[in-house]
Amino acid sequence: MTDLPSVLSAPFRLGSALRGARIFHPRGATFEGTAELGSSWWPRQMPRHLPVIARLSRGIGTPDGLPDVLGLAIRFPLDSGPWDVLLASAYLPGRVTLSPARSWSSAGYSTLMAYRTHVDPTPRWITVVPRGEQPSSTTSVEALRGPLPFSLLVGSARGPLEGAGTLVLERRIPESDENQPSFDPTVHCPDFVDPWPGWLGTVRRDAYRASRTGRGAILARSGRTVS
Repeated sequence: MTDLPSVLSAPFRLGSALRGARIFHPRGATFEGTAELGSSWWPRQMPRHLPVIARLSRGIGTPDGLPDVLGLAIRFPLDSGPWDVLLASAYLPGRVTLSPARSWSSAGYSTLMAYRTHVDPTPRWITVVPRGEQPSSTTSVEALRGPLPFSLLVGSARGPLEGAGTLVLERRIPESDENQPSFDPTVHCPDFVDPWPGWLGTVRRDAYRASRTGRGAILARSGRTVS
């Protein structure tokens, strides 16, 4: 009997093959930046100040001027390996209700899955909110220029969002869409955090793998130098 994750991953493999690109978030911009982690929620294995690689992207690719589900992928380079955190524009203070945004400045982002740590067993979602000046009348990828500042927050399903630090995307990396790194939150996840719920992680893992297979891509470049 075919298992459910394999059945669900088939459309991602086919869709990426037909499109020749990521089935979702095919257009994006990659940045180098820094994160300042200002909350005790972050695992002690993570430095309080660290460089990041991040990608801002458009989920569907609607014409400019129309709302789109925007994406933000963040890679934290750790001694144990990279931690990829993927977020999408969502209704905040809700956690997992995707919400199309009309501009980069109006998008608030949330992880679709929560995380538990060895210290804090409560599932908490990571959210990111734009600060300062960002493109306010467009979702065009071409309009994105650094520096782009954000606030980091974390929150449980029912509790308020609490400040967790800052993120600044400082320099845009001039790469074409096909050469931009692939982020995978199921493969690139340290053992001191636990994505929740577990069954959704299995479905996402197979979907990401199928999308890469469909477009002939390799796994995210985990060894990239971040300066």
